[in-house]
Amino acid sequence: MSSRSDRGGSATADALATRGTGGRSDRDDGLAVEEPSREEVLRTVFGLGGHDVRTYDAVAESPGSTTRELADDLDRDRSNVNRSLNRLREVGLVTRNRRLLDAGGHVYQYSAVGSSDDVVARAVDRWRSAALNAVVSE
Repeated sequence: MSSRSDRGGSATADALATRGTGGRSDRDDGLAVEEPSREEVLRTVFGLGGHDVRTYDAVAESPGSTTRELADDLDRDRSNVNRSLNRLREVGLVTRNRRLLDAGGHVYQYSAVGSSDDVVARAVDRWRSAALNAVVSE
């Protein structure tokens, strides 16, 4: 069997995304493909949970927020918000910067990665490739 790059991949990728919708299609190729929501993409491609997605949205809306500020905004415990922030950092969607406090000590401030569209696009490409490899074996 040929490699993914030889096949062009788009027909196979479209077939992977096809869901039974009674023959309805928004595409000219006759495949019935539902467009995923933004949350579905973040959950599927990055393995995030609902709390992680909501935390990401809060960070994107308020760059430079601390864990305490995010926990207050999200009405969640700081330890849970911190777990979500760590997951978001691991997948490259959020960065953390340390700020020294005048009274001593420090806090961490979190921001969404400036080019998060690029991060998502690269992750979707990797996920698509892995999905194709899982379905189409040599």
